[in-house]
Amino acid sequence: MCAQVSLNPFQADPAIAARARQLSAEIGDKLSQEIARLAAAKNRRPEDNLGGIVLGSEVAILLESFALQSVEELMLLALPAARQIARPPISNFFVGAVGLERETGNLVLGGNVEFPGAHLGFTIHGEGFVFTRAASRGTTIETIAIGEAHPCAHCRQYISEFSTSRELTLIDPLGHRLSLAELYPWPFDPGYLGDAGYLAGSYDAALDLVPNDWPTTIADRLLDAGRRAHAPYSRCPGAVVLALADGQTVSGFSVESVAFNPTMGPLQAAMINLIAHGYDVSDIAEAALGTRLGGNVDYALSVTELLGKLAPGAPLNILGWA
Repeated sequence: MCAQVSLNPFQADPAIAARARQLSAEIGDKLSQEIARLAAAKNRRPEDNLGGIVLGSEVAILLESFALQSVEELMLLALPAARQIARPPISNFFVGAVGLERETGNLVLGGNVEFPGAHLGFTIHGEGFVFTRAASRGTTIETIAIGEAHPCAHCRQYISEFSTSRELTLIDPLGHRLSLAELYPWPFDPGYLGDAGYLAGSYDAALDLVPNDWPTTIADRLLDAGRRAHAPYSRCPGAVVLALADGQTVSGFSVESVAFNPTMGPLQAAMINLIAHGYDVSDIAEAALGTRLGGNVDYALSVTELLGKLAPGAPLNILGWA
């Protein structure tokens, strides 16, 4: 007996779906390969923070070269390239997502990530990958393309934490073009607790680290990430810096949800940036965590658990916020 599929109350545009199928058959493979090449060309340069990004200038060239009518058409055709970023060794269910940055016109590619041996709550969804990746770049997402414009409730709640989410447009190859307000019309959003939600580029200059003898460059990177964390509910920001075998570093910071769960932890966010820049867990040589030691939210145990599954040989240095 087949499982019952939920009913779809939204109408898709058959013309968009037909056009997507036609373009996919005619140029899909070639275009997807070119998008993957452009995104990967910026890998292994975390200092530029452009891994997994297709620049707005490159988007313009692709639109002209492939005779596409809109950026949204390009985003739909970019989904196979985004699925290459996904890492779902538990489910083997690959999800790709492509976000359009409001400020730059860049495309942000992302996918779902699963962590064998750790509990399922650490899983990163494709939509969460894209929004967290944009947060790390200080940008916001205007439009997101996914296989179906039907993100799970977890993702709808996480996305609603971002201050610009009510203007978000979701598109898919089936011909849907929906707003988050349509998909989640009565959200429990940050306004319920008197907060504006995550604001791109927010920075808490007052946050500081307790005195430590950790290398200055790593400590400074950790402090910078911590100052960009979104922790209005617990006042306990988290930040992780991963030192890589080639001498590069990637970082991530926590993004709390007004519902508490789903909150993006700092190591999950750092893993998003690690994967986006073409690295693997085997490249992690060492890690540093900044957390509110003994606070209402202390990331020491959860980061120790997840890092122990990902890179058991990598030492973790835990530093407290002053």
